[in-house]
Amino acid sequence: MKTKALLVALFAFSFANAQQVDSRGMYDKKDFEHIEIGWLYLLKNEPAKPVTENGWNYPMNQTDMGRKIGTWLQQTYTPTGLLGEIKLDLHRPPASKYKGTKDYGADEAEKDNRFALPNSYGAFAKFHLCLSKTSTHKFFPTPGNHCYTRLDIMANNVELITKQVIALSTPTSYYCTMPDYTIGQKGEYEKEWLNEMTAYRNFTGGQNLQLYRHYLFPVGRELSYVVIMTRNNQPLPFEQVTIGEFLRQLESQFPKLHQFAVNGKLIYENYLDNAKKGMQVLKEQLAQQENKFVYFNTIERQIDIIDLANIGSSGKLPNWIHTEKTTQNLDRWGKAVSVTTNYPLLRLKKGVKEACATNGPQWIVFKMADPIDHSYGGSVQLMDNFVSRFNYRYVYNYFFGNEKVIEPYRVLDFQNATQSGDKKAATVLSAIAKDKAGDKSIVFFDDFSATAAAATPKNWNTQGSSSGDKPTITTLDGASGKWIKLKGNASPKDISLPISGDLEISYDLLVHKGDVPWGTPGIETEFSFSGKDGDKRYAVNVSPGDMNRKDAAGWIMLALGGSDCKTGSYHSITAFTGSKPVNMVTITIRKKGEAIAIFSNTTKVYECTSAFMQGAVMKKVNFYVNEKNVYYLTNVQIKKI
Repeated sequence: MKTKALLVALFAFSFANAQQVDSRGMYDKKDFEHIEIGWLYLLKNEPAKPVTENGWNYPMNQTDMGRKIGTWLQQTYTPTGLLGEIKLDLHRPPASKYKGTKDYGADEAEKDNRFALPNSYGAFAKFHLCLSKTSTHKFFPTPGNHCYTRLDIMANNVELITKQVIALSTPTSYYCTMPDYTIGQKGEYEKEWLNEMTAYRNFTGGQNLQLYRHYLFPVGRELSYVVIMTRNNQPLPFEQVTIGEFLRQLESQFPKLHQFAVNGKLIYENYLDNAKKGMQVLKEQLAQQENKFVYFNTIERQIDIIDLANIGSSGKLPNWIHTEKTTQNLDRWGKAVSVTTNYPLLRLKKGVKEACATNGPQWIVFKMADPIDHSYGGSVQLMDNFVSRFNYRYVYNYFFGNEKVIEPYRVLDFQNATQSGDKKAATVLSAIAKDKAGDKSIVFFDDFSATAAAATPKNWNTQGSSSGDKPTITTLDGASGKWIKLKGNASPKDISLPISGDLEISYDLLVHKGDVPWGTPGIETEFSFSGKDGDKRYAVNVSPGDMNRKDAAGWIMLALGGSDCKTGSYHSITAFTGSKPVNMVTITIRKKGEAIAIFSNTTKVYECTSAFMQGAVMKKVNFYVNEKNVYYLTNVQIKKI
């Protein structure tokens, strides 16, 4: 009993301290993982203005795009467990202020080389995990804590999807590599965890993305998910660089590379003579391959004067330059033991900058940084919206379609892997569901009779666990009807909110022996009620008894919006054991005026007369199950009383 009491006390403590801040005003992320936090502010519908800055010129048709994109993003997703912050964005970096001085090096040249890029415009969002409470904001990004996931949506952008090769680029010519990773790729990024990342939340298989190029951007701290759409599905405006062009460009840049070395004091005896010899070795060794394409052995390859000097001192072709997409790695007997992927050297085509100066988008890049924690509820929902609910097709038709789009933006229904492959027809409503449909006092009812087995109900918003388990409909031995198998989140969608007045929420709950290991969290029914004192969070957490102890009672724990109700540590429900093969109970939560009453089957488990603010209205209801557990629900009903 001591172990049980301790666990219950810990759960109760967690509920009692929901949304509390520490002495610095910071929240614990566990307290708001499944709370709808929303956006720091919503974009205003303001007229677009032309912008000129740092030598970049953006007409109104381009500055307006970011507002459209940002508004559609905010319509798609109300952040849960994260605070969203959105800003409009125009690519307009300044030139280096050190040109012609001893401080001018490769890093400064990289800035100047950006002037070869076309106009790029759109919006970006930060989804903050480190949150604080301030005098003016209930939730605000914690100062000095840069823990957020970033999402960029930019027209005609190059830098989001490439790595500049600084030694070859100039303010009028942009040379680069394009980092991408697909499952099974050999060589530099041949890691199993990258395969897992690529498949996260069905990124590789989601129907919503199949019309567009999408891949994992695998570079170090820039790990991210990329989606690219182009006008008329044309290739991106890059062309591969031949050996001949590479040698000519490198030789023309030789004086600049020398100056970088001098400015950076990266010099040693005979380095200049060796660098000149290195250029000669390259030309001699590659003389018969000038029409072949250049490939590098690493995606972030840079070249400096020391690299050329090392070639000159060795007299050999370096191992970082290749003319084929893959390289066979041989053992000392000449047998191939592995394959390495090489990366093409690319150049932005001539005329692209001019073509994008005043026109609309020619391509659009969507790039979302790898979420901070794949198992965190807010990250899971963010990725699901990026993959499945953002309406990419609408964006494509709006900017690239042959006909003008006049209908408003529409968010897509969530599609998970089970839905996309499920071809079964839904069955007809049960008799009880038909009766409920004719009862005007019933706001919502679902026994899942109209949803096919193995599918996800369309009239629910659902979110699976980080391990990929999806909320789906099933039938169960020892129980009649259909049930939703829940590991993750599920909330009724076809419901008109907010709901005022007195109401009653009820549902049938089932677990099998072993579905809920001892000591793990129960199923949480979460509500948001709003009144004169703002929004308040209510939660009813139900756990079955210990599966290893015959007839051990289950219990309910409560969070009641910070009211003065005494909730105690737990409230026993003897009807809900965990030790039987099939364990069932009906939970009813009744709000009448300011009072709350909770029933297990027909037995009153808890009552308080001052749980709600006067005139409180219900704004949200959600069922949440920790990924360690499995619960089954049916006959979910919300009724006005």
